[in-house]
Amino acid sequence: MVYEIQVVIIKKEVGVEKAKKIAEEIIKKDNPFMRETEDSYRFRNIIKTKFKSDTFRTKKVNDKVSIVFGERK
Repeated sequence: MVYEIQVVIIKKEVGVEKAKKIAEEIIKKDNPFMRETEDSYRFRNIIKTKFKSDTFRTKKVNDKVSIVFGERK
């Protein structure tokens, strides 16, 4: 069972430019797709439908950054 990064979530208090740099370092992609929510920026690595729905796990990196992992279909 191999888990892959689905999305990186970064709180807005970090600022959008710094959040983009953090996400690019974690995902290893330039300009990952970003979606803005009320509290955070979400940088998608792989679309959610490519994963088994019951396998998502969130790991907190620190108070401002979390990574969601999942197992591919």
